[in-house]
Amino acid sequence: MSNQDKQFRRPDGTPYDPSPFNVRQYEKQYGPGGVPDGYSMGAITPLQDPTTIRVAACFLALIGSGMLTMGFYCFTLPDESWTGIWSSILGLATFVMVWWAFVIASRRQRWLHAQKAKTGQEP
Repeated sequence: MSNQDKQFRRPDGTPYDPSPFNVRQYEKQYGPGGVPDGYSMGAITPLQDPTTIRVAACFLALIGSGMLTMGFYCFTLPDESWTGIWSSILGLATFVMVWWAFVIASRRQRWLHAQKAKTGQEP
């Protein structure tokens, strides 16, 4: 089964076809990184809670730190400079993903506070 054959489902179980060209189709109604409750978006549980997004980013930061550490260690070994270079590049790329996760989490947090303010609930 190819990735294009994947069936997306609404909460009532009926299939739907999300537009691949409209990635941000739910952003106005559900905020940055948000999707409707119960929709399958290619993940079992999409991360929508800002705290959970930040926890996942911290876990990624640990992985990135380990990759950078191993990269710098490989520079001290003979004939392992390419391993060190690639490990360092991947570690730095991981920190770019960590930064973006924190950006998305803060945008989501601001949006959730604005929604609570609109509905009159305490933030």
